[in-house]
Amino acid sequence: MGSKATPDRADVLVVGAGAAGLMASAVAAGRGLEVVLLEKNARPGLKILISGGGRCNLTTTLRGRALEAQYGERRGRWLRHALRSFQPDALRSLVERLGVPLREEDLDKVFPVSGRSRDVLDAFVRHAVAQGVDLVREAPVEGLRAIPGAGFEVVTPRGRYAASRVVLCTGGLSYPKTGATGDGYRFVQELGHTLVPPVPALAPLGLDLPWLNQLQGLVLDARLRLVDVGGRRLVERRRPTLITHRGLSGPAPMDVSGYIEERHGFGCTLCLDLAPERRAEDIDAALIAAGRGGEGRRAVQHLLPAEIPERLRLALAEQAGAQGSVAELRREARRRLVESVKDLRLPVERSLGFGAAEVTRGGVPLDEVDPRTMESRLVPGLFLCGEILDVDGPIGGFNFQAAFATGRLAGLNV
Repeated sequence: MGSKATPDRADVLVVGAGAAGLMASAVAAGRGLEVVLLEKNARPGLKILISGGGRCNLTTTLRGRALEAQYGERRGRWLRHALRSFQPDALRSLVERLGVPLREEDLDKVFPVSGRSRDVLDAFVRHAVAQGVDLVREAPVEGLRAIPGAGFEVVTPRGRYAASRVVLCTGGLSYPKTGATGDGYRFVQELGHTLVPPVPALAPLGLDLPWLNQLQGLVLDARLRLVDVGGRRLVERRRPTLITHRGLSGPAPMDVSGYIEERHGFGCTLCLDLAPERRAEDIDAALIAAGRGGEGRRAVQHLLPAEIPERLRLALAEQAGAQGSVAELRREARRRLVESVKDLRLPVERSLGFGAAEVTRGGVPLDEVDPRTMESRLVPGLFLCGEILDVDGPIGGFNFQAAFATGRLAGLNV
């Protein structure tokens, strides 16, 4: 340990040097506290490094209620204090003061101008160390216990560490190649917390539909709606959708994966509107008019909305039994075809799991943590922030924003 702390004791121990841990430790140390940051890997922030395809979608341009709404009503309401006290523009200002210029891109995203996530990570590590944080690498926590009247003790292969307060920023189970093993869940349960069962979120969806899988590589501008077994809408997105050889990927399908996983896929159906700017009545009328007019000899797929990729138009016609010329198109086949354009229904039971997931849904229940301080309501002196909490948002920098904002609150209140 560094010179600011005694050999085995500090004011604050922060466990996990990801986005939340780096922020929490820097803020706490900036208040004059002796802070030790324990990281299990040889290099901190591996998830920052690989995020956004190695470019690091750091945050979003949204703010206020529009930002909170991205996390859903319950989670957004709980995050309100953290997000409003540290808006995305405040995070952007901090990162640029640390020497990393940023730029806005499509879908409200914010990236470093350099396109290198390494620049963001290095800036936060430098900042934490400059504030006086003692960063201890290759120190996986093997045990954490509360000592009545004496704070906490943490056991690592590098020795035992003690502190009056502990901040757990151990993340979830997503991206196991970064060392994510869900250790933090065990620690909090041993200390008396309960757990919302963790499931993968922001993961591609697995669909075993040969006719669809063979269209791999197509990108759709579709409106995607997920409904439950009773037909109730769970979530809706209009963002890019990519067809893969295993199912669907891209922002829209990945955004809904957590909703599917937390229901174990039971009765979930994806409903795709492949021509969001067109009305079903107009598509139907155009097919009828073409069949009666001078276009009757044209193949049916050529009369479907041009914004739908040609290979998909052909596949839709085949699935609807609407092959051949538009003049030969029977009423029932035409209706099936129009329905597949405006409300293509795909039963879905699963995502591709934690190995492909960007975040974890589930974790420490939000009613067990004070949203104004990030302190446990059950264990005084224990602070929880980042992905270990039952908080997740869609693709677009929202999960990093939540991690930095909750980490900051923990650092201010620890």
